[in-house]
Amino acid sequence: MFRSASRPFASLPGTRSARAARYFHWITTDFITFDARGNLVTREVPVVIGNLGESYVLIEREVGIALRAASPFTSASAASAEDRFKLTFFQDSQHFGFGSSSYPRLYVPNQMPRRTETNRSPATLFLDGKMHELVLDGTPDGIIQSQILPVLWILIHNADLATFAEYANATARTLAGALTQLEDM
Repeated sequence: MFRSASRPFASLPGTRSARAARYFHWITTDFITFDARGNLVTREVPVVIGNLGESYVLIEREVGIALRAASPFTSASAASAEDRFKLTFFQDSQHFGFGSSSYPRLYVPNQMPRRTETNRSPATLFLDGKMHELVLDGTPDGIIQSQILPVLWILIHNADLATFAEYANATARTLAGALTQLEDM
């Protein structure tokens, strides 16, 4: 059903010796928004999802920017407004948005974990990186076996996926200057 690309990660020191794999499935889904004239338009966009039940979606930067621009929660005074903001995943209709009948919205044809009996799950959109990340708040990250520093792994071992994404984005901002210097060498 899904085309997948696997990315094996070596085990971290002190963890099981078996190799783990995290699968990324590239799919095309619908992003519905308003055009310049105020008409609803549907655009097919590529996204990356995890295996069934995983709680993240990687989206194009343009989609993340469009969602942020439409956010009723964006505030210039908020310190975190630049790199992340809150939205909702609607379980029954399987879309991310700000209201059950509001636009823009991004459909995700993947069973995201249901945290409560309600139709709504809080989510966060992180706006850093080559692709932006949509993550359901409070969901477990599962096994974190990637090629990261053991100290960072210890800090986030039991963190939920939203916390992990927050730390990962902060690390990217911290290293941006050093990476730019390396590019110029």
